[in-house]
Amino acid sequence: MGTDAGAISARTVLVFLLATWPRRVILGLLLLVPCMAALLGGFGRAPVDRHEVAPGELIELGPMSVRPTEFFVSDEVERSTLEYTDGADGWLGVLVEVDNVTTTAITLSSPGPASDAVAPVLPADLNAGITWGTADTVLRVADASPGQHALPDVPTVVALMWPVTDMHAIGDSLDITMTEAVFQYGIASGQDVWLSTGDVWQTTLPRTDLPESLFEPKDEL
Repeated sequence: MGTDAGAISARTVLVFLLATWPRRVILGLLLLVPCMAALLGGFGRAPVDRHEVAPGELIELGPMSVRPTEFFVSDEVERSTLEYTDGADGWLGVLVEVDNVTTTAITLSSPGPASDAVAPVLPADLNAGITWGTADTVLRVADASPGQHALPDVPTVVALMWPVTDMHAIGDSLDITMTEAVFQYGIASGQDVWLSTGDVWQTTLPRTDLPESLFEPKDEL
């Protein structure tokens, strides 16, 4: 009796893969992937939890805790940086207390492991042509010093700032989202990175004036 050609082909492939130890390792890894996926919940996307919170409420995002309070829109801060940002006419700043609960500094501005942990929700035409996502600039509200790095166990109020193309189109309230994450070692980057879990907190912030400490007079340029 003849043997089915498809069966011979499959058997031949299996013999080839098992012929040497490197090939056995490869086959083992190929078989391990679906098993791990099944243990972690399969290949489907896990449901995302969304939470509504009030302004000023403390939110645990994994590597850091945040307390967003208000936002401002102004062209009287970081004037020189604004001049070199094509298409921008002002800054949108979110005031937030940040507490890094890890043992290493977390970068709050782009590019950094914090990614889009805290991001404003705006119509696309308000940031047309400008890279959106992680804050472009971060300043400490206390003294307007650079605040890109949140240090471990040093709660700090910062202004997370994004350039916008039409600051006059922004109203008196601002929706923002905050994304929970885990801090893990990234094989590709060789450092700890912030990986999103997908869970999201949302709040609506009231508008306020530019904090006096961040004001930059024109004559200081």
